[in-house]
Amino acid sequence: MWKQTSSAVTAARSRYGWRWILILIGGLAWVSIGCSPQTLSVFLMPFTDNNTPPEYKLFAADKEITLAVVTNFARPEIHPDLQAADAELAELVAQAFRKRCTDNKHKIKIVPIAQVRSQELRQRELAGGELSGVEIGKNLKADFVLELTINSVSLYEKNTYPPMYRGKTDIAVNLYKVDVKDGEHKVFAREYPRIFPAGSGPIDANSMSPTMFRRGFLMKVANDVAKMFIAYPPDESHQLE
Repeated sequence: MWKQTSSAVTAARSRYGWRWILILIGGLAWVSIGCSPQTLSVFLMPFTDNNTPPEYKLFAADKEITLAVVTNFARPEIHPDLQAADAELAELVAQAFRKRCTDNKHKIKIVPIAQVRSQELRQRELAGGELSGVEIGKNLKADFVLELTINSVSLYEKNTYPPMYRGKTDIAVNLYKVDVKDGEHKVFAREYPRIFPAGSGPIDANSMSPTMFRRGFLMKVANDVAKMFIAYPPDESHQLE
């Protein structure tokens, strides 16, 4: 029996190559241990990329890109618990991009947030308050600029006593390609509303500080933004909050 199997493997190698050898071995394993067809398909295709594709494929080739993340409020934020939310969001988005790029073996360089904010302030002063994502990207030598404009944000559920946390935000997400010489520089745009927690009820505000809840909320936002541009495992689409 072993000689026959060895002969079959040798013939398969010369005729079809290593791929068919793996299929033959997998078939023998399936027969011997009684695997289901679904299990066998997973065994035979271990390297299949079944990640959920992003809305915009930022990484079209195997080369490093430089990204600048710009965050700002559409209107001045006066609530003390939220005044630093734009800067914190920028840092968390950068972290989320780095993690997903590591998982997907993408090469990315993210311009330091402090450098971006300094350039953003300079741009506003020169342009009289107007902000140009492309100009910021050019000055920072970035390939892309991700601009996140926070149209609204809140941490508390309305009309509840004692106070309860439920984060709500609406963000304009715009991606600019800096090296485009002609035509429209904006390559991606969408409105992004978010509620957290989404599935369950609000969270007792006495259970944690506003700073802690804000960070957890913005981490969810940052992760969602990264998924717009980088593929992610399909099981993340079904995670409950």
